[in-house]
Amino acid sequence: MTANYTEEMSAVKSDLQRLKEDITKLTRSAANDAQENASAFSAKAKDKVKLASRRTKEVSRQSRDRAHETVAANPLVSIAATAGIALIIGALIARR
Repeated sequence: MTANYTEEMSAVKSDLQRLKEDITKLTRSAANDAQENASAFSAKAKDKVKLASRRTKEVSRQSRDRAHETVAANPLVSIAATAGIALIIGALIARR
């Protein structure tokens, strides 16, 4: 019975060692996969930020150009609108 018990304990120890090695390999593999996914996600996020920045600049430029065209086409209306806005802001400030 002692020889059989020793063999079984040796087999259990061997199995536990293999299990430990397998868990170590799986952990490393999962860490590598997570790193690759994080890198890919980061690259995609940077691309989206660059695209959004370009779009924002383009929309801002178009809006600025339209405002300049509107002011150039209707200078008196633009001056009157600016004066009206200034009066409203002045009234709001004076209320304090």
